[in-house]
Amino acid sequence: MIFNRYLVSMILVVVLMIGVCLSVIYSMFMVYVPPGHMLVLISKNGDEMPSGQMLAKPGQKGVLEEVLGEGLHFVMPVIYHTEIKPIVRIPPGKIGVVVSKVGKLPASGTILVGEDERGTRRRVLTPGAYRLNPYGYVITEHDAVLIRAGYVGFVTSLVGREPKALTAKAADAKPGQENASASGIVFAGEGERGVHKDVLPPGLYYLNPLEFRVQEVEVGMYQINFLDKNNIRFPSKDAFDITIEATVEWELFPEHVAEVMVEFGNKQAIEEKIIIPQSKSIGRIQGSSYGAKEFLLGMEREKFQQTFTHELERICEMKNVTVHSAFIRHLTIPDNLLMPIRESFISVEREKTAKVWEETKKSAGDLERERSMIAQRRAEVTAQTAALVNITQAEADQEIGRVEADTRLQVAQKQQEIASIEASKTIMLGDAAATVVRLKGEATSKGIEAKIKAFGDNPKAFVNFSFARKMSPDLKLRMMYSGPGTLWTDLSGTAGIPDLAGMKLLRDGTGTHATLENSASSSPGTSITTPEVEHPIGPSQESTPQSR
Repeated sequence: MIFNRYLVSMILVVVLMIGVCLSVIYSMFMVYVPPGHMLVLISKNGDEMPSGQMLAKPGQKGVLEEVLGEGLHFVMPVIYHTEIKPIVRIPPGKIGVVVSKVGKLPASGTILVGEDERGTRRRVLTPGAYRLNPYGYVITEHDAVLIRAGYVGFVTSLVGREPKALTAKAADAKPGQENASASGIVFAGEGERGVHKDVLPPGLYYLNPLEFRVQEVEVGMYQINFLDKNNIRFPSKDAFDITIEATVEWELFPEHVAEVMVEFGNKQAIEEKIIIPQSKSIGRIQGSSYGAKEFLLGMEREKFQQTFTHELERICEMKNVTVHSAFIRHLTIPDNLLMPIRESFISVEREKTAKVWEETKKSAGDLERERSMIAQRRAEVTAQTAALVNITQAEADQEIGRVEADTRLQVAQKQQEIASIEASKTIMLGDAAATVVRLKGEATSKGIEAKIKAFGDNPKAFVNFSFARKMSPDLKLRMMYSGPGTLWTDLSGTAGIPDLAGMKLLRDGTGTHATLENSASSSPGTSITTPEVEHPIGPSQESTPQSR
């Protein structure tokens, strides 16, 4: 009992010591890294790092370049010092620009470096989680480039080599100068610094803001109105002030965005530098060639509208801006000129109206006369139409009667033909029936004649044979002997009994003979019995009877 207590106590002590040791080991040697963090190791021993090196390699003293992820790690506290740092997270719609403190030195003048070089990296971090040593990398967060619907991205490259052609035009472009536009603008190619001709369509782009600058430009249809203080004013050919209110609709296509942005700027700059000055200039130049009175006339006013629109379209097209319409909404003429011109037009119109009225009155009598002639002619046409209707009806009735008579005649003829055919049919059927009866009779007589010949030209034998065929197969002849007398002694010639027995045998068709049970010494009551038929004569035995 004492030994058991001692053993239990020893076991508990050992377990306690093991637990204490494990607890000490865990607290001293095990490091737990929670989710979303990383473990940075700082070596206390090892070789010194070369000058300029920021992160230590294995076997060197200092902050190790490689970091450890989430979880439980065994670390010797005598060799390493540990630090837990949060990992780098790039949220959606953002990018991370990496500045590396490690790597080889880049070439002189390099702004953006590669993955193994020291400095700002060209490649950016897209949305996600990254374990980058905070002692070797600095990450700055920026917005990704978002191009909304209805917009395009105008791209300018901030780094790269100089373009090969600076002032070349497309018509004079030589090999290597294909990026020059017709207006003399030089666009940057691949790896060159400057403006890109191709724009970015709507979407989300992860571009390094230190490498590219993207300006969102709205494309589509725009409208500008020349109203009130912004209207178009110009003097007419006869020195009268004319005011025009107009509306211009224009559009900037994506393929022209780069050239227009370089030469003029954004939408507001396009309107201020192209649409507004050109509209006013064309209005003054073209309008000053018309007199004030001509703006009141429909033909001349329409001509001015077309000239204004076509000229504005032509000039804007040269500047890569498309004008869809330039509509003159209102045209103002001074009242001191408008009133006399208006009165003059009114008087002219009144004179024209009076002439038309006189002509109308003059034509009223002609109209009445024409009406009476029309009524008379209508009556004549009505009478002629009625006569033609009657004539046509009579002709139609006559034709109907003729057709009906012809129809009845044809029906009678067909009925007569049918009756003739029916009579011929009846005669032929009667002849055929008679012929059939005659042939049947001849065939029957010939058959009977042949059967009689089969019995040796003995009609009586054939009659007996026919009679025997019709006898019942159950017929039995029984004769009782009652003593000597005339009947027994004359049996062969009395009552035709032998013939009857023979016919029975023929009817049986067995070819057997009758057994006569007779004996002079027998007792009275002896009978003559014909055997019963077990197999009647078949059809094949009818014409050839068996002889006895």
